[in-house]
Amino acid sequence: MKREELAKLGLSDEQVDNVMKLHGKGIQDETALKEQLATLETERDGFKAQLADRDKDIKDLKKQSANSEEIQSKLSDLQSKYDNETKTLNDQLQATKLDSAITSALALSKARDPQDIRALLKSDDIKIGSDGALLGLDEQLKTLQESKAYLFTETPKTSGTNPQGGKSAAFTGDVTSAIKSNSVNLTEFIKQSNSNQGE
Repeated sequence: MKREELAKLGLSDEQVDNVMKLHGKGIQDETALKEQLATLETERDGFKAQLADRDKDIKDLKKQSANSEEIQSKLSDLQSKYDNETKTLNDQLQATKLDSAITSALALSKARDPQDIRALLKSDDIKIGSDGALLGLDEQLKTLQESKAYLFTETPKTSGTNPQGGKSAAFTGDVTSAIKSNSVNLTEFIKQSNSNQGE
């Protein structure tokens, strides 16, 4: 995406700057997400390796146990310990997965600073559904976008500007209405008003 291409679409310098900033931020967010994904995959592989080692230890003990009551007791304790550790690892993995999903969603939510938004979220109300979709986040984001709109960026609008060679539609009304209207080019409105006064 180049500035010249945006300028040809009729965007003002300010609008081009805004688009380029958003584009640059999008690239940064994408890079950060890729790095986070790589970290998650490394953690996942580490968890899998730990679980595989524990399963092997238990199988080896079962082979050696025979009818020994003492070994059976140790095996039971070890099994309980491994079960608890497995649950802890799975909980950590789910928490990391949820954190990553929220971070990804915030990166796409047009938040000016995702960390500011994150601090306002009720994390306990956000879950990952069986289909992998985030539940409870959209509702919170919608509420924040309505109550704290300044925390979010807006997509640059091209209304009020004309493509090269284009013309604004005639506008009838007072200056206040013209200013409030997103579809009126004020320069054209003033020219039109002056022209009408001269008639």
